[in-house]
Amino acid sequence: MRRALATGAACAVAAAVFSGAFGGYRSGQLSLFLVFAALAVSLDFVWGYSGILSLGQLLPFGIAAYASAKIAIAAPSLSVPMLVGSAAVGAGVAAALGAAMLRRRPSAVVVGLLTLVLSLTLEQLAEQWRDVTGGFNGLTGVPRLGTFGAQLSDTAQDVAVSVLAIAAITVVGTLVTRPIGAVLIGIRSNERRMEALGYKTVQIKVWAFTVGGALAGFAGALYVHRTSFVSPQIFGFSLATSVVLWTLVGGRGTIVGPVIGAMAINFASATLADVWLQYWTLATGLIFVAVVVVMPHGLVPSAQRLAGRPARRRQQPVLRPAATGADATSGPGAGDGASSAATAAIFEAQDVHKSFGFFRLLDGVTLTMDDAELRCLIGPNGAGKSTLLDILSGQQGCQSGRVLVLGTEHTGRQAWEFARHGVSRKFQSPQLIDDLSVATNVAIAAWGTRSSPWALIRRPWNTAVPRPALEILERTQLSERLGMRAGDLSHGDEQWLEIAMAVAGDCRLLLLDEPTAGMTVAESLEAAALLRELHRSHRLPIVIVEHDMAFIRAVADRVTVLARGEVLADGTVAEVENDPDVRAIYAGVDS
Repeated sequence: MRRALATGAACAVAAAVFSGAFGGYRSGQLSLFLVFAALAVSLDFVWGYSGILSLGQLLPFGIAAYASAKIAIAAPSLSVPMLVGSAAVGAGVAAALGAAMLRRRPSAVVVGLLTLVLSLTLEQLAEQWRDVTGGFNGLTGVPRLGTFGAQLSDTAQDVAVSVLAIAAITVVGTLVTRPIGAVLIGIRSNERRMEALGYKTVQIKVWAFTVGGALAGFAGALYVHRTSFVSPQIFGFSLATSVVLWTLVGGRGTIVGPVIGAMAINFASATLADVWLQYWTLATGLIFVAVVVVMPHGLVPSAQRLAGRPARRRQQPVLRPAATGADATSGPGAGDGASSAATAAIFEAQDVHKSFGFFRLLDGVTLTMDDAELRCLIGPNGAGKSTLLDILSGQQGCQSGRVLVLGTEHTGRQAWEFARHGVSRKFQSPQLIDDLSVATNVAIAAWGTRSSPWALIRRPWNTAVPRPALEILERTQLSERLGMRAGDLSHGDEQWLEIAMAVAGDCRLLLLDEPTAGMTVAESLEAAALLRELHRSHRLPIVIVEHDMAFIRAVADRVTVLARGEVLADGTVAEVENDPDVRAIYAGVDS
């Protein structure tokens, strides 16, 4: 955080010195291109960090520019206060658009096309709405920024615009160094995992879209005062694609990358236009193609790799043991809902049906766990085991039936609601945030059930983690590789990291889908011993979907068999293995 602030302050001083030294044309270019850089950073925050491909970032930019222009023309003394007002306008536009669009979980392509079409539509409306927008020619004669009834000189305004643009970029650059930055990367990389950890991902994405809109709106106000006019072309295709170009060339997800991309491309275009008037557009395009081919990740990440530095150096959390009273995995009665959990079943699935077309995955399944036991769920492929775990964790809904967790009705609730009520899930294939470190993955899991964007901004990196998660990290030697990128772990270590993440939150019911897949026999037996110790030491109810009978014999208190979408048998390992119906299905299994 301090580094980001120091860098921003140094850049602001440099911009002021440059403007004062050169003045005139070059000073004006610098201020305009820094405004474009701020616009590119707003897209980078939305797209590079949050994974929302917005090709219509000009919507908050242009609307705020028009609003600022109208007010400044009518009341020049309000030009400076309107800078803040323009940020609010941009935030409002983005919040309304994000809330309407993102709650339906559209794909990235749909979001990109929708925002682009809206921007182009607004361009056409602005051309026709002459009374408000000035029509095709736009609004001219926008006064310079003013204070105390006096307008700034050209050079002073260039300095002010440059410094304000850098300040806005610095604010966003500081924001992404906080835990919220890591959470946004997590949502961008693996939204399903983040929801299973308790994050309201749609709400956080709308928040990120709103923050990006606020920066774009602020940049729009700076733009209109720098250029003294605004026209419908501010919503046009050319500028919309240019913003994407600046972000890609510089390196999205880096903050400094879009700044360098915007500055480099605009200065290069301006220079080529002066010396090679007829072919400057072609030359700019060729330069862009060359950069994309040679450095596909962008200028900044590629330069960092050539220098032998990590592409993205991020703050690493310090993991410390949570206090005993805060240890959410101390049993099914811990935390919220303790009174109900004392008397209610840990979970109940009552007459659950789930079909895909004509194929019935679950056909009236009723399953209850009354005590904190370690239960294995087995059955042939297609029996509905993973689907049942999905329903018990909110990853899927059921066509009919009821799901109760710790005495509370959860039928129809979303995955993050299950997680916040104590249901933790490990998926069949490891679901991690590959781009982040082992420690950051665990910290994100620990924050999940008590998180909001503003809380994540204020939250310290020093993170309290429940003792079971730390025990797993210690037993599997992951504690010695906390700074390692999660995507670089072996398959077995990925399995253990995901289990550690699952118990790092407010875990009161642990659902594991094939936790030993890809492990050797010795590793599977070690996993069984570790899970039994976890269950016994912390009174943690665990449900495991597994096929390995050696592992099941070593770990299970109770076994439930699913077949053809129904509960076929339920009992101890010995009882299930001796059941004739089970033996008929598992013909050839060594009992």
